[in-house]
Amino acid sequence: MATQLESMPNRYRIGAVSRLTGIPTDTLRIWERRYELVQPQRTEKGGRLYSQDDVTRLTMIKTLVDRGHAIGTIARLGGDELRQRLAQSGSGHTSEMAPSHARVCIVGEALSIRARHAQNIPESVDLVGVYSDLDHFVEDENDCDTLIIEFPFLDQDTIRQLQDPGLRNHANNVVVVYAFAPSGILRQLKRLHIESERAPVTLDHLWQHAFTPPQGTVDTAALAFDPNLVTAEPAPPRIFSNGELAALSDITTTLKCECPHHMSSIIETLVAFEEYSTRCENQTSQDAALHAYLHVMTAKARWLMEVALEKLAEVEGLDPRSSS
Repeated sequence: MATQLESMPNRYRIGAVSRLTGIPTDTLRIWERRYELVQPQRTEKGGRLYSQDDVTRLTMIKTLVDRGHAIGTIARLGGDELRQRLAQSGSGHTSEMAPSHARVCIVGEALSIRARHAQNIPESVDLVGVYSDLDHFVEDENDCDTLIIEFPFLDQDTIRQLQDPGLRNHANNVVVVYAFAPSGILRQLKRLHIESERAPVTLDHLWQHAFTPPQGTVDTAALAFDPNLVTAEPAPPRIFSNGELAALSDITTTLKCECPHHMSSIIETLVAFEEYSTRCENQTSQDAALHAYLHVMTAKARWLMEVALEKLAEVEGLDPRSSS
């Protein structure tokens, strides 16, 4: 039976926080122990419970780390100081990173009913529209920060609907809730920078997406190095996990063409150097600028190789997610 603390709205376990912020659970525990980033409450069994403020703070810190800031230099900054760093570090305004108020629209038969009868909606969430299907949303021309769409299953027709300019012109961030989906479709959603959640999922969890900044498109152009400036450009997100790369490498060793095997090995090496570049000691601001530059450039190279490997796996009919 859940305790009173666990049943409170807007409380998230460490797994949910990891998915929302992009911080691996092991890294989250280390950062908490070493830097005291947040102080989550504990359940009777010792499990961590994070508040919405905790998730917002961790999201800002993760964004700054991805932009080249050393964790040790920002870990103990207050919320206002983090927002100032985000505003100074380049792409976008502070409101994009940690909005204090969000306009949300809901699309879907079952989800719309749940939203209409929802209790304890956070004050920072403005539910501006609830629709039974996408056609009604597009016809209404209602603008929102986050659009949450429910589908029973995902296919290529779903992808076409989600790429409709009439849809994307009225929503800055799109979140898809689905029951069933092929892994290839989920990869396409990731490439389109559309967040996805497999049902069942709580409304409290969905509200949090309104306060998690959507990842923009990846700029693959070469980055100019300035020894006096820590780059503000974010590192491209990973397409394949370590387990998926290992699975592809193992699967393809039996094929005549071992390109997927070799490409997986290259990507694993680039991933390792990405991690290494974030942990190097920074004695001066020039050191920090150099390591941030190396981190982003390596991430771009890794991302391009992942895109190529994804296409190769698709042509060969390989699904690393079913074997990892």
